[in-house]
Amino acid sequence: MDLSTLGVTTAEQVADLLDVVSEANVRIAAEADRIVNSRVAVSQATVDRLTQLADHLRPGAAARVQLSTLDPSLLLAGTSVWLKRRRRCTDSAVARAHARWAG
Repeated sequence: MDLSTLGVTTAEQVADLLDVVSEANVRIAAEADRIVNSRVAVSQATVDRLTQLADHLRPGAAARVQLSTLDPSLLLAGTSVWLKRRRRCTDSAVARAHARWAG
C-alpha cells in the first residue's frame, strides 16, 4: 500500500506509518551490522546490497516526512496505537528481541 498518497486522518494510519519507519530502521541497522562484520566491507556485493537497501528505505523516508506534518495530538494517538501493537507482538523471546532492537 502506498501511504504517500493517502490523507492520514486516523491513529491507525499513523501507526501504519510508524511501522514503515520502524521496518526501515531495522533494515538499515541489519545492513550496517553486516558491513561492520564483513571482512571485505567494500565490494560489489556490498554496493549491490546498499543499492537494494536504498530502495527499501524510500518508503520509510516518505513515511517520516508525512509524520513530520501531522498534528501533534494525532501523532500521539497514533504512537499509542503503534506501541499497543508492538506489545501484542512480544509474546516470544524472538518477538521481544525484535521489538527491542527494531527502533
